[in-house]
Amino acid sequence: MIYIKKYDYSNLKHGERKKSETVNGRELLKTAVLREFGVDSDTLTIAKGEHGKPYFSDREDIFFNISHSGDFVAVAVGECSLGIDIQVVRSVRERMIDKLCNNDEKQFISNCFDKDKAFIILWSLKESYIKAIGKGMSFSMSDINFKLEYFKDEAEGGFSNRSGRYFVRDYGEFVLAVCALGEFNFGVEEDLCLQ
Repeated sequence: MIYIKKYDYSNLKHGERKKSETVNGRELLKTAVLREFGVDSDTLTIAKGEHGKPYFSDREDIFFNISHSGDFVAVAVGECSLGIDIQVVRSVRERMIDKLCNNDEKQFISNCFDKDKAFIILWSLKESYIKAIGKGMSFSMSDINFKLEYFKDEAEGGFSNRSGRYFVRDYGEFVLAVCALGEFNFGVEEDLCLQ
């Protein structure tokens, strides 16, 4: 299940903001784990894998991931390895597109009216996939290929090279992507969303 919440960080300095983002992410994680699994995440120990992927060392059957962008925090929780990425839409340098996209993806971006948003969609999908497989930035983004010939507000599909599914949604101001390496409920908890 996916949880999204918007916070107001406008009065915080950079260091204060980072601390607040961490606290807010953990608070949203606590809500998600309690609602989905009936477990208080404060009683669980968070550890990190080889490439920094967080997990509960005492409940390895509960998977989670947290992402921050702008004033937004997103959390995904489930029963399989997963990754989530939320990205506020912003302008993108051509250099980034050349570095991180393969030829098919570059073609997809060039065919889109909003090239910045098209890149952010692909970036979010790639970031969520890397987080799902737990490789961190040791895995090259250009080695991941998402074929999105047409994109409107939402897309969902499977991977050609491994089991699992992806989901991406355009909220206008931001894009949300989740990759799950097994069965996962891609529902968004709407009563928390953007409050």
